[in-house]
Amino acid sequence: MSHNTVARDKRNNSPTSTGLTITRQLAEYLVAVVAVILCVGVAFYTQDGFRQIGIVKYTVYRNIMMAGCTVLLVITVLYVFFFLRGHGKPWISVTDGCVMAYLLLCGVSVISGGFYQDALWGFTGWNMGFMSQLSFVLLYLFVSRFGKNYRVILMVLCVTACIVYALGILHRLMIDPIGFYEGLTDWQKTQFLSTLGQASWYGSFLAVTLPVGMGMFMYTDRKFMRIWSGIFMTLGFCTLVTQNSDSAYFGLAGALTIFLMTCVGERKTLCRFAGMLTLLFASGKVMYYLMQIHPNPEFEADFVTKLMWNSGVTWVLLVICLLAAVTLYAMQVKTGLRKYSGAVVRRLRRAVPVTVIAVIVGVILVIILQTRGVLPKSISDKLADVPYLTWHNEWGNGRGRIWKFSMKMFVEALPGHKLFGVGPDCFHSYVAAHYSEEQTLYWGSWQLTNAHNEWMTSLVNVGVLGTAAYLGIYVTAIGRFCRMYHRDLLLAGIAAACVSYMCYNFFCYQQVLCTPFIFLLMGIGEYILRDLVDKT
Repeated sequence: MSHNTVARDKRNNSPTSTGLTITRQLAEYLVAVVAVILCVGVAFYTQDGFRQIGIVKYTVYRNIMMAGCTVLLVITVLYVFFFLRGHGKPWISVTDGCVMAYLLLCGVSVISGGFYQDALWGFTGWNMGFMSQLSFVLLYLFVSRFGKNYRVILMVLCVTACIVYALGILHRLMIDPIGFYEGLTDWQKTQFLSTLGQASWYGSFLAVTLPVGMGMFMYTDRKFMRIWSGIFMTLGFCTLVTQNSDSAYFGLAGALTIFLMTCVGERKTLCRFAGMLTLLFASGKVMYYLMQIHPNPEFEADFVTKLMWNSGVTWVLLVICLLAAVTLYAMQVKTGLRKYSGAVVRRLRRAVPVTVIAVIVGVILVIILQTRGVLPKSISDKLADVPYLTWHNEWGNGRGRIWKFSMKMFVEALPGHKLFGVGPDCFHSYVAAHYSEEQTLYWGSWQLTNAHNEWMTSLVNVGVLGTAAYLGIYVTAIGRFCRMYHRDLLLAGIAAACVSYMCYNFFCYQQVLCTPFIFLLMGIGEYILRDLVDKT
């Protein structure tokens, strides 16, 4: 809905304009209240330490959204009534269209799947059924239309994340100021962090929130905000290199790709990018030595974590990034700020995604050749030291078998299930109904609830059409945010958060500690875009 129309109505002292103004202000205030409570409540609320923490987190999220959305829906209906009476012309963006198409197709998948009760709330512990998908869509729509106080929301989210990061760092150092580790074994302590619980769930929250602070550090010119964002980012890096989930590094790589594409136009932002990488690699070294003071004997670092801690490669990268940052800063002091020519910048920006795609294709090719054993033995033996370069059933903590099984399910599904899916969060229900023997054979008593790949899970749950709409939300949002980031620095951080989420969840799944927050951030980005358009 156009802000210009609202402005015109304000100039008229009519009941319609008065009602429009009042309902809009009420909605803006309530959206901020709900979002702030959401950020704080989901991050911090627990009932008994880490016991049943996933269910507890979802319960508090559900209660906040049900209470907040009920009131917001009433206010929104009144606002739309007054808006239409004022002959306003609503503006729906391409991202809005994808969001609404996704919700519609989720509803169709509930019907097509046949698991009606399971599809409504989803599998216990994940609870990503239709009601959760509806809440994500409503969160996006409310914030994108009534997110006037988005800076307050972002500040609360970042402060909350900062506290969560600090507690996560202390837990890895075997310091427990909140008493959550009491009664746990050393092995259990390796699995849980901060107030969020399971380490991979913690990593998903980190993947969504950290890029926002990185974006502020990259682009803000306010000294206080740069110092604050630098502290936030450093804490994020310190917990990133100790949370011990390799998936988080893929999320970080996605965010860094966006920042590299958007920083090449100026010497100042290139200098900050080099400084950011310096802090990242330095954090790995510092945390490695700190963790030796009081180590957890059961803690075994993953492959990438080991690289960040004590690999010679990352020492070299640390030195290179430090020299680059110092050199760029010295040039900036000597000759001042410099903006590079449009042609050079365009070529560099095109080169970044091309290079990333080439690297991904190259790695996939190496995995195929290494797995088939066609590489020379001298090369093959060296590649064997990297566990991710040989494909097998246990690849990626068992994802090799899960992904093959999930794709088999999709290929063998009926045409209607291929198109529309078996229902939101009904992956487990479908497996239990049609593949129970194979599930028992492969995983014993463990329940297979998703593909441990959000996009593959989406194919099964909401089908090809639902997945296309869901991907469309992220792709259109990222593209639009990147095109307009020079008008508002927050858009670069939000775009980076979206890419980070997509990369991280290539190995994980939707859940309450990440998906609501990425829809919240996309809603903020959409509000900023709409505001920028109204100002032109």
